[in-house]
Amino acid sequence: MTLGVEDALLETVSLLAIVVAGTGAIAILVRFSDTALLDPLRERFILGVPWGTVTVVVGLVVVYYLVQGGGSSGGPVVQGFRSWSVWYPQGVLFSSFAHASESHLRGNIFGTLTFAPIVEYVWRHRPPASARVQSRYARVGVFVLGTVAVGIAGSLFVPGAIIGFSGVVFALAGFALVVRPLVTVFAILAVRAVRLLYGALIDPVVVAEARPRFISPSWADTALQGHLFGVLVGVLLAVALLRLRERRPDLRHVFFAALVFGVVRSLYAIYWFLGADEFVLFQAAGVAGIILFATLVALATLPADRRFSVGPSPATVAVALLGLGVAALAVSGFAYSLVLVSSGEAVEDGVEVRDYSVAYVDSAQDQYVGALELPGIGSPLSATTSGVVVASDRRNAWGLAVSAGELAFDGQATVTVGGPTWRETVFVDRTQWSFLDGNTTFRVEAFHDGQNRLLHTASPAVGNPRVDGVNVSIAATAEGYGLRLRRNGSTLFEGPVPARNETLSFETLSFERVEDSLLARYGDTELRLAEFKRSQRPES
Repeated sequence: MTLGVEDALLETVSLLAIVVAGTGAIAILVRFSDTALLDPLRERFILGVPWGTVTVVVGLVVVYYLVQGGGSSGGPVVQGFRSWSVWYPQGVLFSSFAHASESHLRGNIFGTLTFAPIVEYVWRHRPPASARVQSRYARVGVFVLGTVAVGIAGSLFVPGAIIGFSGVVFALAGFALVVRPLVTVFAILAVRAVRLLYGALIDPVVVAEARPRFISPSWADTALQGHLFGVLVGVLLAVALLRLRERRPDLRHVFFAALVFGVVRSLYAIYWFLGADEFVLFQAAGVAGIILFATLVALATLPADRRFSVGPSPATVAVALLGLGVAALAVSGFAYSLVLVSSGEAVEDGVEVRDYSVAYVDSAQDQYVGALELPGIGSPLSATTSGVVVASDRRNAWGLAVSAGELAFDGQATVTVGGPTWRETVFVDRTQWSFLDGNTTFRVEAFHDGQNRLLHTASPAVGNPRVDGVNVSIAATAEGYGLRLRRNGSTLFEGPVPARNETLSFETLSFERVEDSLLARYGDTELRLAEFKRSQRPES
């Protein structure tokens, strides 16, 4: 970084500015507030600290860094901790508490710190005299165990091989927006400020530059089914607690909180796959779903004796519909958990790492999505995928690790497989030749344990420009890339593409490789035909 000043000095001054500003703000609030800021917390929490929330956050960090190996080279083990099947206990126990990346973990920690203290505040460490559990420490334990139970329930009953704590975060949020709706809305806004403060402390000075990168839609990475299951479970638990304590929040406040939460947390993200890197978002249906969700949540908080002129009460109908949603997700999710997944022929040529197979597939059927078959119907869902997949018959696993588009953009990827006590890394490398008209061919190789293995060769690419009536094509082969020259349907030459700074001459034509460009010459005419794209081969 070159800003004309000493980098360390600038960062130090910036951090001091945050400390001074924050300390001054807190001092003013303490001095002029009518009540002590921590008094409400001390009334509910042991020493004013939400120990249950702290325990949960520490547990998430321990799972990510110690169990998944998140701080190791190659990143965390991900596929080994997904909830692939009820027959895979490791996934059932860990999937809701494991994460795919540091940013994934950080996002869910922020979510936990936003909503869990509200739930714990309502649950309270210092109970009323009528509470069944009177021990303050036991009540902290009940909160933690309840959180873990919701996470394991999500692993068993949410459709799909989920990973991450977000389902539990949504359950905490669903509970909070019913019991403390306005506080929850405030917390949603406050967490933005906390994120900004965290970013400023970690990176006091940021220097950025424009650069291309592979971006998929943010909503395409959303496990909506897990989020919906979590928030519905949280809402129903909160309604049950309110009825037990004979309390009722303001209907309008609950509706507003549920609506804000649904919008901010993208509960409208109903989508499906159109291809390897192409998706369709049913946005209007999603927005309608958010409004319906907010309405049902608000109605569920009404007294059960408030009725229409005929039929059951609105609260009963709302609770029944919310419960039906949970049941539908649970039935479909548990059905998927019982199905055995076959790796299929597409991964037979992959790299074997113990019970894992790492392979590259092109427009292959997703073996996990299509595994469930119903009598007389067959498989109700199907999807094709392209990219690097990880499969394991022992773990009932089959999933995309790196999409074809992402691998094409980056040129390389690192896939880490393993379990709680072991991990191994597979490096995947993609090279390509592209004609200037866009036609492309490519090779995908894997490097593991000091050896390389060819995973995939694409179809030959044919260049549109003809030189002296000759059609030029490049084919990906097991050895590298081959050059083919054809005229009037007859093959004139077939051999390897010239190496760097070498020239191939044929009759009146010559083909020269200048760095990563393939040039064709005919007489005084020079034409750049194709470009080679490589990645930095990793050291194995």
